[in-house]
Amino acid sequence: MPQNILQGVVALYRALYRKWRPRKFADVVGQEAIVTALQNQIAAGRIGHAYLFTGTRGTGKTTCAKIFAKAVNCLDTTSPDPCGECAVCKGIDEGTILDVSEIDAASNNSVDDIRDLRDETAYLPAVCKYKVYIIDEVHMLSTSAFNALLKTMEEPPEHVIFILATTEVQKVPATILSRCQRYDFQRITADKIAGRLEYVAGQENIELDHNAAELIGRLADGAMRDALSILDTCAGVSNTVDEALVRRMAGVTDRKYLFEISDAIAARDAVKALQEIAALRQQSVDMRRLCMELAGHYRNLMLSALPGGTDLLTGTSPEEEAAYAARKDFPQAEAVRAVNAFGAALEKMARDKMSVRQADRLVDQMLAAPNGPSPCRRTGADDLCKLIVGILKRQRARGDEQLTQRADVQRHTRAGGLGGLARTGDGSGNDLLHRVAAAGQLLGVGTKGICQQNIRARVGVISVDGR
Repeated sequence: MPQNILQGVVALYRALYRKWRPRKFADVVGQEAIVTALQNQIAAGRIGHAYLFTGTRGTGKTTCAKIFAKAVNCLDTTSPDPCGECAVCKGIDEGTILDVSEIDAASNNSVDDIRDLRDETAYLPAVCKYKVYIIDEVHMLSTSAFNALLKTMEEPPEHVIFILATTEVQKVPATILSRCQRYDFQRITADKIAGRLEYVAGQENIELDHNAAELIGRLADGAMRDALSILDTCAGVSNTVDEALVRRMAGVTDRKYLFEISDAIAARDAVKALQEIAALRQQSVDMRRLCMELAGHYRNLMLSALPGGTDLLTGTSPEEEAAYAARKDFPQAEAVRAVNAFGAALEKMARDKMSVRQADRLVDQMLAAPNGPSPCRRTGADDLCKLIVGILKRQRARGDEQLTQRADVQRHTRAGGLGGLARTGDGSGNDLLHRVAAAGQLLGVGTKGICQQNIRARVGVISVDGR
């Protein structure tokens, strides 16, 4: 009975990115300089004690770390590449040799975890020549964990090698960086990804169209793992993968709303731009994601206007590339201003959740001319100056600065739309001046109309500080 049960068991399907993960340096795509450097170190016997692999996702950091761990411990020393056939190579691939440990720093980021690791380094390896510790996403370690790791990395035992992998190297302390050999993994080019996909498709008996492979290479944005995942998804629908299937499964069939919003802003059509945002909001589109897409969209518009800039476009379909080429005369200043505006909005959203009203106000900023008033606001520089003059005069007459300032600013907020600027401060004119200047920037009004000299001239005998 047990034998019959085992005969009916079907092996679990392995995703393509796992099945075709490189096992030798020769299989690594797009990182030739790094592969050559690591092979030369192994061949010359000049193996370091600590390495740092950094780069975006899917570029081969952890893969190269595992290959390097096999290469330094391989029983076949005739080549810097691991043989893949000896007991050590097979044991590392199968995860049965404990001398090579892969640690996820995202879930093992406490100081106690690093202390346990530090205590383990004192013991000699059981099977291999070196004990190799691969710490993935090392930037997730806590400050105390980094401090605990510091001394061990500075003077480790001769049989220990550390390989740190991270996507955010700026979060790694400088004291750790200075003790590692750093290798920056680049994004893999679209043509190299397409070539690898065609090879994998041939081995898997998948009919992959060349144009489809190139489209997947562009959509992957330099990540081989993402490319193989897209191919795996498409192959699950049909064994014949063409360009139309890739567009449908990758969700790149309809991004026209980006062009419609930018065209409406360029034409100063406030109604259409806000209608597009309202429609996207109705479809539950996240405002943060929309701002990120618009920032990238304006970057692509800027690149398309430059000679050879279309070659730098990533993650775009052929239809989108044609749309960008048709807008090659888009003003560069407008594109730069839009990127800055949406970048500032993303910073604000990192602190607070963006509302629909704030999104509308952001579009209003984009609709405003660089040195002119916004078409959606009635308030201008003269009105703001009159506001500050009236408030300072009443402050002097009543002697109740904070209450009067709050009432007048809130009243003006309801009439002209100063948003969330009606907050109490220290009651001084300088404090209010800063807020009015911020209001001028929010409304797209030039700062010349609300400068201190202008207000002093209007106030007359009243000084700026309200005395």
